[in-house]
Amino acid sequence: MVRGGDTYSSVIGWLKILLPVAALMLLSTLFLLPRQSDQGAELPYAGGTEAGDATREQIVAPRYAGTTPKGDRLTLTADSAEPINGSLARVRAHRLDAQLDMTDGSRITLSANEALVDDEDKSADLEGSVHIVSSTGYVIDTERMLTALDRVDAETLTPVSGSGPAGQFTAGKMTITAEGSGGDVQLLFTGGVNLIYDPQDE
Repeated sequence: MVRGGDTYSSVIGWLKILLPVAALMLLSTLFLLPRQSDQGAELPYAGGTEAGDATREQIVAPRYAGTTPKGDRLTLTADSAEPINGSLARVRAHRLDAQLDMTDGSRITLSANEALVDDEDKSADLEGSVHIVSSTGYVIDTERMLTALDRVDAETLTPVSGSGPAGQFTAGKMTITAEGSGGDVQLLFTGGVNLIYDPQDE
């Protein structure tokens, strides 16, 4: 027969072992749960602060994809983006890259330091070192460009410079548009075009 004093001592002995183990399990759970929930988030957010500003949210590695009625596909990606006035309908994207794949097989890629993307207006205002590359052989640089998100329609808001099949050029403005309804995509240069002709050897 086990005496009451021995039972009490055994219980106390087991509690001394079990309670620290339980505490360690709870502590490890606190670290594991946030990591598991972050992996499943579709729109990862990161808090950040600037001097004089309140804490603000950032979207990490956002992606936007759309298709024009003609079937051209537009994809936008960025390093990060900040919702404007707490709404995802308008965001300011940082280090933005865009790719427009046309149904005729041609492609235009764009990059910019920043862009104001407005989903309600279906537009993006690209600013700072805007770099444009066309699969037809054009490489163009400008400082600001406005482009639609639901159709092939873009224009630079500052002068452009670059190179193409005919040589080096500068222009006051460039427009990217589709000729007519469902027509081919064209690059139009206006506003004092200067071309240094450089014919290619055949």
